[in-house]
Amino acid sequence: MIKKITNLFYKYFTLGADKNTSEDDLKKIVLLRIFCNTWHLFTILSFTEDFFKNQLMIISYPIMFFFVISVQVLLYYKKIFFASIIYNFNLILTILFFSNYIYKGDLLEYFFLLPPCISLIYIDNKKINIFILIICLLGLYIPNFYFKHYPISVLNNLNPPFLFFSLFIVMSYFKNLNIKNEKKLKAKTKELEDLDKFKSQFFTNISHEIRTPLTLINGHVSDLDTYTFENNALTTTQSGIKKQIDTIAYMVDNVLDLAKMQSSNFSLQLKPANVSELIRKQYLSFEPLFKQKDIAFQIFKNSEDYIVNIDTVFFERAINNILINALKYTDSGVVKIIISKKDQYVHIKISDTGIGISKNDMAYVFNRFYQVNNDINKSGGSGVGLAFSKEIIELHNSEILLSSELNIGSTFTIILPLEKSIVHTPHVPINTTVSTEKTKKARQQLHHKQEYVFLVVDDHCDMRQYLISILNHYNCLEAANGLEALRIIKEKRVDFIVTDYMMPKLNGYEFVLKLKELKNNTPIIMLTAKTDPTAKLDILKLGIDDYITKPFDKEELLARIENCIKNSISRNLYNEKHQIDITEYNNNSSFININRLKQYIYENSSKVNLTQDFLTEQFNLSKSSFYRKIKSQTGLNPKDFIKEVRLQKAQDILKKNPDILLKQLALELGYSHDTHFSKIYYQRFGTKPTKIGNKKIGLPI
Repeated sequence: MIKKITNLFYKYFTLGADKNTSEDDLKKIVLLRIFCNTWHLFTILSFTEDFFKNQLMIISYPIMFFFVISVQVLLYYKKIFFASIIYNFNLILTILFFSNYIYKGDLLEYFFLLPPCISLIYIDNKKINIFILIICLLGLYIPNFYFKHYPISVLNNLNPPFLFFSLFIVMSYFKNLNIKNEKKLKAKTKELEDLDKFKSQFFTNISHEIRTPLTLINGHVSDLDTYTFENNALTTTQSGIKKQIDTIAYMVDNVLDLAKMQSSNFSLQLKPANVSELIRKQYLSFEPLFKQKDIAFQIFKNSEDYIVNIDTVFFERAINNILINALKYTDSGVVKIIISKKDQYVHIKISDTGIGISKNDMAYVFNRFYQVNNDINKSGGSGVGLAFSKEIIELHNSEILLSSELNIGSTFTIILPLEKSIVHTPHVPINTTVSTEKTKKARQQLHHKQEYVFLVVDDHCDMRQYLISILNHYNCLEAANGLEALRIIKEKRVDFIVTDYMMPKLNGYEFVLKLKELKNNTPIIMLTAKTDPTAKLDILKLGIDDYITKPFDKEELLARIENCIKNSISRNLYNEKHQIDITEYNNNSSFININRLKQYIYENSSKVNLTQDFLTEQFNLSKSSFYRKIKSQTGLNPKDFIKEVRLQKAQDILKKNPDILLKQLALELGYSHDTHFSKIYYQRFGTKPTKIGNKKIGLPI
């Protein structure tokens, strides 16, 4: 209630200001409105007092009211200079009127000190300020020569001018000093903002760069799979290297997420989600780790499901960090998760019997890079895990509370606004068909279609050589950046393009835009370190065929390339058969926006009724027209197109949350049978979506 009242007052006093209003002008608007409202209050009190006493005073109220309202109207239209002039003019007239007609001989003339001081606040023109000072000095002396309210000796001395000029000079000095300090502060703030942007960009760039050597290491380690080792130690070493690659990749994602959160463009992808199920999934992921430390790990919740509006990926990361802290700082005892409802809020309590936090440290534990001074933290840690969790939870318009005692334990309480409460209902099964064509068979068929010429575009020489070695059964050309690639495309035939995203001179994004301007429809796969779904959708909106995030598995890359080639062949054959010019379709506003359709399917992939009939109704198209247009642009029929977008989303979810349960992943994508989903995922990407029973937990950030 207090917050609402405060917001109303703020809106009123800033009326007329907008996002383009400078800070200086905003201050002037607020102060002038405060002065105007003070004047209104003075008018009401004076009117009440003089209603039956002074008829002359009563006549002056409408005039004063008119002037003050004029000032407020001018403020609304951001005419601050004119509003200031009128306000001072009204003030001078009021003082003249009061001192010479209403309260004669009461030395009200000294109120002439106010207009010069007020003009210094609002008016930056020195000549106008001095002019107002002179007018006020004249107003102090001249009327007395005519009205003779005071003896000549009262005003006939140097004290009044000295007072007026002294106050004016002091006010001018502090105004100029304030302006200089504000300029210094703004310059310092700008310097810090630039430094912060540089730091964020540095972390982002270095994180992207790390992905390239990770990809190369992962590729070389994967090559060892082709050999049979009699020594188990070598197999164990290989497994250990892969595990560390996954760990470094996870840490890189964390750094990128922290950099994104500092950006003004960062926003969460909020949607209704079952927080009870989400917490239960986290509990199942961590249960083996707590068991290894012989710590009792318990969860308490009722049968009711609680639906809240959250970004599931980031919220899981926030919970993940708190649970890892409980695991890290608890040697024995119990860790509990309690989910309950209070009023219209869901309370998630995570308590432990660990080492606890002192009262002095509790005020700082949510600060970035702050670490409590204890033996555990001396062995490692970054000190940003809890800060990350707090920032994410507060971005959800929610609250996180901490209570703790040394050597007793800590309790973190997360309070989320409840969307609604529902009773759990099972998902309705849907029928899907499975392609029986094996990946290897498809590869052999595609190799005999024609001799493909690949263009590999990457500024990292070793990365180009690695990609060329993977594509050794194709003819490969190479380019170090987008500009070089465009020159090659103009001179030689290119059937397929594999390009990196971050490159000098012309990056992958700009390179693809140039190709689209040239109406070049060569199939493209983009290599990217961007892992958030929004960024990937932006990449797909360019019209590329696919993307793959670093580090990647070479079998997955080959499977994706073969899928793109197959779709490209199918699309070209269909367009030739039906004499469709895809460039004309792209320029036709009536043609279905394939990127908008992809995004719609992506966002609604969990719906069980996401079928061709449902989409034709949503996009107001006939079934035959919908089929024709999807086939001509993608080479896929609508059913396979929906499946493809769902599988792409599965990749995104797994990149962000590799510990997700297979069944949960399948349900999020609209598949009721996880075995069926696992099968079609393997056929598409050449790898299994999850390894049940061999769960891994990400490191804290």
